[in-house]
Amino acid sequence: MFDPAFVDWNLPATACLPEEREQCAAPHLARQLSRLERMGLGQPFVMRPSALGLHWFPASHWLVGCGNAEVLHQPSVAVVGTRSPAAEEEAALRDWLDDSLQRLGLTVVSGGARGIDTMAHRAALRAGLPTVAVLAGGMLQAGPAQNRSLFAEIVAAGGCILTEQPLGCRPFDTLFVARNRTIAALSLGTLVVRAPVQSGALTTAGFARRLQRPVGVLPGAPWEPSAAGSNGLLVRGASVITQAGELGVLLGTALAEGSRALPLAPAAAQTFAVPSVALSEAASRLWAVLSAELEEGDEVVRLSGLAGGEAVAALTELELDGLLERRGTQWRRARR
Repeated sequence: MFDPAFVDWNLPATACLPEEREQCAAPHLARQLSRLERMGLGQPFVMRPSALGLHWFPASHWLVGCGNAEVLHQPSVAVVGTRSPAAEEEAALRDWLDDSLQRLGLTVVSGGARGIDTMAHRAALRAGLPTVAVLAGGMLQAGPAQNRSLFAEIVAAGGCILTEQPLGCRPFDTLFVARNRTIAALSLGTLVVRAPVQSGALTTAGFARRLQRPVGVLPGAPWEPSAAGSNGLLVRGASVITQAGELGVLLGTALAEGSRALPLAPAAAQTFAVPSVALSEAASRLWAVLSAELEEGDEVVRLSGLAGGEAVAALTELELDGLLERRGTQWRRARR
């Protein structure tokens, strides 16, 4: 049913002795898939990121999901923001999303979290649009728990939920960084609705910029903490978005042509050295946030979510594999 490499990828290192690994990998995955089916999230699917043109993912990675995988090939917009929007703004934001996303008519990609993510998914469902929820952990850890019913609704309405983590992987901090990268990568552009200064939505916007995708911001009151980070994006070149028409203009010709006309990776990415062997988890995180241009190492590490020691080890691994170039304090992906 599945590629043996995928079966082995889902087997925890401690699940069995090395010499028994091949023998116990398939039954282990079969049990996991049985559990997934009992969760009522629909038929699982598996694909390599390269099937969607996502060639900068580590060679060892997979995308695992439930629902209609075909929506991943349709033009989409990422809608992200804070988990805790200001209470007095919630009704207005919900109405704005309902109207704007219905007028835009695109698949909506978000992170399945509380707050703006949930508003975006539900606005898509109310508008009769497909929506995609990208999870930080494995499919068996689909969360938050209060959104399990939302995930089932997404699948039932012709959308899907997916992740780049093994089925049983528990979500932790750095995996949310990877989740945000995938959200940006799957979309023509990213709309940040509300985001405080410390927000994963800002990381999603950062990945969109690295992928040469447009970033728009629905501005908030300057005194509102939940909008401080997203308003700050406007100073750094993001576009002001107040209505669906402005978002459509921001997405450009890809929307007009009804397909993903924007490149799924920067043109320069095609000249990168591509990982040909499995990277450690830390090296994978660092590789994911490196861009074609030299950037300060501190900023790269911040986006990766790695601790200092992990970042040093990952840096060394990528350099030894010829995947990273370093000039002073600045780093970038190595060129072929």
